[in-house]
Amino acid sequence: MRIFSIVFFSVFVSQIAIAQLSKVIHQTFEIDSIQNLTIKLVGEYKLEKWAGNTILTETKVKIYNTTPGDFKYFIEEKKRYEIVAELNGTIGTLFSFDSKRSSIKNKKTGEESYETVKVKIFVPDDFNLDDPVNLVRMAEPEASNNK
Repeated sequence: MRIFSIVFFSVFVSQIAIAQLSKVIHQTFEIDSIQNLTIKLVGEYKLEKWAGNTILTETKVKIYNTTPGDFKYFIEEKKRYEIVAELNGTIGTLFSFDSKRSSIKNKKTGEESYETVKVKIFVPDDFNLDDPVNLVRMAEPEASNNK
């Protein structure tokens, strides 16, 4: 009985591990002349300052109950998790390529898949993050005239 329990548990755990697919997607955006940046992303995101002069996004995606082929299709073909930057002079906007993100169904079983998406946006440290939707670049401190 004990051997049967161990085998059953091992098979059960291996099936759970196969059912979850995950990927981390990084994107970088040059924002040299941008003074005002608006963020319009689907879902929640976290802002963090960093010493870089670009914006770096890190999107962690986990999908349960789907096939590897479907997962790849949603990432590469449908661009479901892609972030797009629209930069115009000193104004910029970051938005989700797929603004709806409707539910995903498993082609084999017809069941709905469950996904978690965690987005972290690394913003140059000269931006004010008080408003998480409309970021404004802070004026550079004037050099002091010490003679």
